[in-house]
Amino acid sequence: MRPLSIRARIALWFGAALALSLALFAAAGFAFVARSSLASTDESLDEAVDALESALNLEDSEQHPPDAYLARVVEHFRFRDMKVAILDRATQRVYSSADTTGQAPTDVRAASSGAALARAHVPLEAPDLRELMLRSPQTDEDLSTITAGGVEVRVMLRPYQLGRLTLVLGAAHGLRSRERVLHELGLAIFAGIPLLLLAAIAGGWLLARQNLHPVAVMTERAATIGAATLHERLPVDNPRDELGRLATVFNELLGRLDQAFELQRQFMADASHELRTPVAIVSGEAELALSRDERSPTELRAALANIGHEARRLKRIVDDLFLLARANAGEQLVTPTSLYLGDLARECVQSARSLAAAKNISLRYEGDEELPYNGDEALLRRLLMNLLDNAIKYTPAGGVVELRSGSGDGSHILEVADTGPGIPKAAQSRLFDRFYRVPFERGEGDGGAGLGLAIARWIAESHGGSIGLARSDATGSTFRVVLPTTHYALPAAGEALSSRA
Repeated sequence: MRPLSIRARIALWFGAALALSLALFAAAGFAFVARSSLASTDESLDEAVDALESALNLEDSEQHPPDAYLARVVEHFRFRDMKVAILDRATQRVYSSADTTGQAPTDVRAASSGAALARAHVPLEAPDLRELMLRSPQTDEDLSTITAGGVEVRVMLRPYQLGRLTLVLGAAHGLRSRERVLHELGLAIFAGIPLLLLAAIAGGWLLARQNLHPVAVMTERAATIGAATLHERLPVDNPRDELGRLATVFNELLGRLDQAFELQRQFMADASHELRTPVAIVSGEAELALSRDERSPTELRAALANIGHEARRLKRIVDDLFLLARANAGEQLVTPTSLYLGDLARECVQSARSLAAAKNISLRYEGDEELPYNGDEALLRRLLMNLLDNAIKYTPAGGVVELRSGSGDGSHILEVADTGPGIPKAAQSRLFDRFYRVPFERGEGDGGAGLGLAIARWIAESHGGSIGLARSDATGSTFRVVLPTTHYALPAAGEALSSRA
């Protein structure tokens, strides 16, 4: 079975909820009308009996025989849909308002003429009324509903003592009008509820269709967006409602995806460009060395030296790219251990002395010998070596490169300072971008791949710290690394790098 659409489910649920509400409301309304109409009838009967009792009190029963006296009292009571009667328990005779012939009743049957009953609209014969009155309680008022002539009749009986007479006062009210009202109300309910439900379901369908139309439009637009069209966005009709906020969030997601794809494309293009040069040199040197049968050992050694140099450069680029790829893939590359940053910094200076000596650069270390820390020793060593390597590359012969360490304000601070030409202001904001290289004059630097500072930033941020350019002018540059001494929660391996790359 094919699942229903959201539009259909909304309309059906709305219709079901409305149907239940209407059914409960109709049942409650019908019960209220039935109860209130019956209460109104009972109130009318009570008033009629009270009036009959008042009339008996006003008449002088001592001056007239009981038959004439009781017949004259009920003669004045003529109601539509109501009949009043008096039972004399001593004689067991009933005097009814149906007795309107102008003569006192001679017996019970004479008091129930058809014409009088027709005028009273109460289908209750005098014998029936007599039986009810005889069975009524001697002391308590009785209220009941009986069926006479196929019509329900509401009857109220009340015992009454008038002098030496023991009477029962009664009033009967036909419920034909009440039954007609309830019947019409029931027809209106059973005819009206389905019409209301149809109208409600149709309205709910149209309302859901109108409100879900933006979803259909967004679905069609999203289906056309691919890797080559990530610049497109979903339409936002009303940014303040739920669908508008959803479209806005989705558009922001598309923006992040577009940026990630652009970075990926740029990364692939830069990586291909960086790898192309050493591969071309290695291939060219090998082809040149093999192009002639007779090559001197000196020429072959020079070719192998060039191939070895480019191979090492190629290996360094591949290692850096592999590290960045693993970081972006979310691998946990940081393995903290207890170490001393002072000892690690001094070891890095010792390892870089050969590079500095080749350019006649003075390399020294100044700072604390300990600085206990919990971090990844291999990655921190790589960070410091990248900074020292950059400083030595761009410092002219006879210059000075210094690594300083210290602590303060709950952090360990490492600084690498050089006496190079400084970094142009236009390039300072992009120093830590991948594959970005500062455009120095010819002869300054050795044309690295531009990944060292990007990796250094990721290592610092993966340890909960930061790295930045503290100073750069014509007298040199200083890079500062700040590592918190407190315990930190390791982020995902690619989080720091991916969020800023």
